[in-house]
Amino acid sequence: MLFRRNVVLILCLVGATVGPNLVLGQDTTRRQADDSTIIQPKMFDVTAMDTTADPCEDFDQYACGTWRKNNPVPSDQVFWARYNQTGEYNRMVLRKILEQAASPGPGKSKTAKIAGDFYASCMDETSVNRASVSPLEPELKRIAAISNRESLIDALARLHSMGVPALFEFSAHPDLHDATREVAVMVQGGLGLPDREYYLSQSEESKRVQSKYVTHVAAMLGLVGDTPELAEKEAGAVLEIEKALAAASLDRVSMRDPKNHDHKIALTRLDTLAPNLLLTRYFKAMGAPSFQEAYVTPPDFFEKLSASIASMPLDKWKAYLKWHLVQANAPFLSDPLVKEDFEFERRFLNGQKEIEPRWKRCVSATDRLLGEALGRLYVEQNFTPETKQRTLEMVKLEEQALAEDIGQLPWMTAETRRQALAKLNAIMNKIGYPEKWLDYSSVRIERNELAANVRNARSFQVHYNLQKIGQTRDRNEWIVTTPTVNAYYYSPENSINFPAGVFQPPLFDPTMDDPVNFGAIGWLIGHELTHGFDDQGSKFDSQGNLVNWWTQNDREEFDNRTSCLADQYQQFVVVDDIHLNGRLTLGENTADNGGIRIAFAAMHKAAEKTGNPQSIDGFTPEQRFFISFAQQWCANVTPERLRVIAKIDPHAPTRFRTLGTLGNYSEFGKAFGCKSGQKMSSVNACRVW
Repeated sequence: MLFRRNVVLILCLVGATVGPNLVLGQDTTRRQADDSTIIQPKMFDVTAMDTTADPCEDFDQYACGTWRKNNPVPSDQVFWARYNQTGEYNRMVLRKILEQAASPGPGKSKTAKIAGDFYASCMDETSVNRASVSPLEPELKRIAAISNRESLIDALARLHSMGVPALFEFSAHPDLHDATREVAVMVQGGLGLPDREYYLSQSEESKRVQSKYVTHVAAMLGLVGDTPELAEKEAGAVLEIEKALAAASLDRVSMRDPKNHDHKIALTRLDTLAPNLLLTRYFKAMGAPSFQEAYVTPPDFFEKLSASIASMPLDKWKAYLKWHLVQANAPFLSDPLVKEDFEFERRFLNGQKEIEPRWKRCVSATDRLLGEALGRLYVEQNFTPETKQRTLEMVKLEEQALAEDIGQLPWMTAETRRQALAKLNAIMNKIGYPEKWLDYSSVRIERNELAANVRNARSFQVHYNLQKIGQTRDRNEWIVTTPTVNAYYYSPENSINFPAGVFQPPLFDPTMDDPVNFGAIGWLIGHELTHGFDDQGSKFDSQGNLVNWWTQNDREEFDNRTSCLADQYQQFVVVDDIHLNGRLTLGENTADNGGIRIAFAAMHKAAEKTGNPQSIDGFTPEQRFFISFAQQWCANVTPERLRVIAKIDPHAPTRFRTLGTLGNYSEFGKAFGCKSGQKMSSVNACRVW
């Protein structure tokens, strides 16, 4: 994805706690977890456990204590979990694929050539350093030549067409009320820091971050040619503009609610709402198909942005656009820019001690920018029809378990129950990879022009997305790449999506017993199914449309149950005195809460067919199920990253996903003999599904 998708519509397993670090540049100091030491984690690991801990007091410590002690955060990471190990192992697999694709020689497929040539250009550090900032010079000159509002909007459209996010996002997205159609969507954006609260909070920490940010922006602008005096002045202008954007933006909790996205506005009214954005001119410059209305999130943001364009001097807007051009491209330029970008974005904000080895960053860049080319090569070697068939069998059992659960809910009336079951029966199951691969043949990729390759790949993504406006939604498309170690539920399709990369330990191992697999990938299946019925997913019907299918009393009962979870998770302390945001993480916590119950019930359904599993390693099947669930979350995180997570991530830190999920489930307490009132056996347990 070029721009982030509407966060209310995509619900994933892990989210912002992990993600590829695309900072490129010279490798420095010691490297941890390089290819010589990357191993695939075990599916069920008794050596990871701390059996001296009481499972009824702290199950995370019990399941993961020894692993956490022996696996500190590597110096080139900010977050280290057992599924991170899978991601790193996956990158090693992808590296081998890309090195083979990049090696000279005849007979390569078009797919292998485009992925291999991009990777080769990324690994060509000498050419990147020789080019220095020259790849940006044409765009810097265009920005410098801005002389009026028209040329400002033209420059903005050009940056957007090259994949540079600034001011707002413009893309195609399924219509909220007719998910079969793709429509134009405009969404607030334009911030250089991770969240609006960095600009609006009056805390000393926020002031410290702002000060460091201004220094960083000035340093980066100096590296592309500004004098120190000009760079300092322009950095101040960037902060001023971004503060105004932050003040006009909705917070992340509000952005989760689909009603705050449900503002379809005719273009004629948009011109009145935001006249200074010259949107007719902008849409034409973007090469968008003709359309008559767009969803706008939120309208006030664009109204205030329009007023700011009229009131702020043009030089400040030129500084802002220059900065976002530099920020978006810095990871793909020469060492001085890479180093400064890393020092602020990764070290200062997130606590990462050193840059990842270049090959890791180049693998991640290839996956992000040419993902279906790399994914096609990956799936040929790393996904079997047997895995897909076994997964579909597990999905069927879990859908049956959820249907029985819905059928027995004492608080739900027959009318709502009928609609819920209709939605469950309509869920689309996408496993492994797309039925049709994206064609990248029109993307120009050269082996020694990394910055140009990045621009061309981003431009392709932008153009491909915008051409969907007015078209029928292709339900066979995927939002993440095939090698991704993650999964998601997508409301407009009413679909659960499991890319091939997720079918590895600690989430899946075909050689393991059912309790272990149901505790991991089975829980994940239940988690994604439950997302269709969480606090926001439940507002969409079986066809992916924003429709209220609840009776008023049932919805009130449902909201009471989700409020129980929100209030409960709000009590968790993430780091220092920062509490978890129970409303921001409510969707994921609801999916965790339901997913564990669905998977546990499905495990017993499987046992009815295959026979009751036996105790292994001294643990009953039920205990193995819960240990398997908890061990996927074994993790260490830098304190800096935890502070960022608390502000921006709709997923709770992994420790609380274990404690909160299992503490609310009575079957866990039975499996380990926990007594009421112990920390892992909540007296006031919350349950939604």
